[in-house]
Amino acid sequence: MRAMRIATLCLTVMGFMLTGCGSGSDASSGASPSGGGEGSVSLYGIPVTARELPPSKYGLKPLTDARFNALEPQERYRVAVKLYATLFYGTDYDRLTEAVESGRFVSRTRELFERPVDPSELSDLEERVGYYARGGYGDAQMAGTMLARLYHLAPGRAYINRWAAYVLTQSILFSPAYELDTVYTVDAIDVYGDLVRDFDAGFSMQWTTFTHMMTDENWRRFRSPEDNGREMLEIYTMDFDDSHVPLAAKALQNWKLDRRSDTLVVGLDENREPITGLFPGKSVVNGTDFYSALVLQPTFVPAVTRRLVDIYFPEFGEAKKEDIVRRIASSAPRTYTGLLKQIVFSEAYLLESSKTRSFEESFLPIAKSIHWLPKKNSFYYVARNLDRMHQATMRYKLGRKTQVPLDSQSFAWFHKTIRERLMLNYETNASLESGDDGWPLYDLVGEIPSELISPDELDDRHRRQESWYVNERRRSDYIAGRLFLPIAGRLPNSEEKRAIADLIDDEKYDADTFDNLRWIDLYGDRKPENDRKERGYFAQMVLNYISRLEEIYRFEAVNGKGE
Repeated sequence: MRAMRIATLCLTVMGFMLTGCGSGSDASSGASPSGGGEGSVSLYGIPVTARELPPSKYGLKPLTDARFNALEPQERYRVAVKLYATLFYGTDYDRLTEAVESGRFVSRTRELFERPVDPSELSDLEERVGYYARGGYGDAQMAGTMLARLYHLAPGRAYINRWAAYVLTQSILFSPAYELDTVYTVDAIDVYGDLVRDFDAGFSMQWTTFTHMMTDENWRRFRSPEDNGREMLEIYTMDFDDSHVPLAAKALQNWKLDRRSDTLVVGLDENREPITGLFPGKSVVNGTDFYSALVLQPTFVPAVTRRLVDIYFPEFGEAKKEDIVRRIASSAPRTYTGLLKQIVFSEAYLLESSKTRSFEESFLPIAKSIHWLPKKNSFYYVARNLDRMHQATMRYKLGRKTQVPLDSQSFAWFHKTIRERLMLNYETNASLESGDDGWPLYDLVGEIPSELISPDELDDRHRRQESWYVNERRRSDYIAGRLFLPIAGRLPNSEEKRAIADLIDDEKYDADTFDNLRWIDLYGDRKPENDRKERGYFAQMVLNYISRLEEIYRFEAVNGKGE
């Protein structure tokens, strides 16, 4: 339970500012906005609430509509898919092309994810997520429900808050670390849930961090005064000075994790003597002083920014990373959601950064693009494979590695999960009673434009004429393009179009040298339903090919990567 949540609740209920809450010599003597915006309340000198910075105040230059529109057409789609996928979002060909060609892609995407969400929408979502909570068990079941929530929730402010909480709980900043014996699955649920509630309430990044450090969940991760003090200094301020550890431990001397109950105990034998030399120009006495002073250090914002810069710019050189941190910190970001948005909407990230996609950045956008229909156990099996690819959700004590693991075993499971559980996995029964998940075989492609069908393709006896063969290759190109663009961020090249069309061309068939699938017809059956089914089979072939493309596992720079 978050002890400081009680104080926050008092603010809401009483409706006025509380002052003089600190116990140390540097505690706040009154309410202060402290950069949190008009009407912000301060406790322990920390701004409780904060407003996100507008893009005009960003230190890291945001990508604008004008800059986006100036890109080459193929680059626009690559950047659009990169932005969507970074947010774990994807959409189909029609919606993607409409957004990109609108002339307002970047601003429209911002508006899309700032959409207010009605409480009833969230209630319906949680009812739906409860369906997946009945599938599987243990850590993978917990992680699966979080993936299900991000899959089904429509874009909006609530989505961004849940996405940001998920990103942060994979990092060193807030990982619940359930690989440890003292940590339980419920701790991961609580840490994630607390972050979501903080973001929904508009709390500052300092307040969110301060209250988190004082929880049972944080102390189950770092269990002694020495360990906890050292890690808080290192994680949140990049302070690696060993001489500061005994000073932090002294401030935390009455804080401990009870080994029998794995519960945080704060005793009455707290330190009474001022501690100097830990934070420049400040003295602290007890644990609350230590934590509150830590998040108010001038090194706090640069340190947490660097943790996220390492994730989104992993292939940049040290000098380039430090320059990005400096530019972001100069704008004094106030919230974690605002900090993340300043990064992912930036020119530096969208145009210059190359990186391997995380599993979620690949799987969830593709699933949304092809209208994947999960069933009760679907997300459980996906989450179980995350552990095998060493990208387990919230598992590691120091968070996921900033570079996605690409050793043979890890990537084999990454590729296998994308290919077999998603790309090749169609379904023919959308009802929840069926356990068959997958994209809809009959509807993924569905109808094709009338201009791709000629009245003289078939004679009265339904035999193929010359125009059928010409149009069949055109239909192949059409279907391949509709799948390539929203998934890979590009259209198939001429060689790929030819190879894909050859797979269903009778004239290319040679049992000795090229065993193709000549039995698939995209148009021409007397029953339209059969045409839809065979277009689904053809879509599976195209998706099978796309599952091998580098584009769905990596984001590449448009302007060259930083050095």
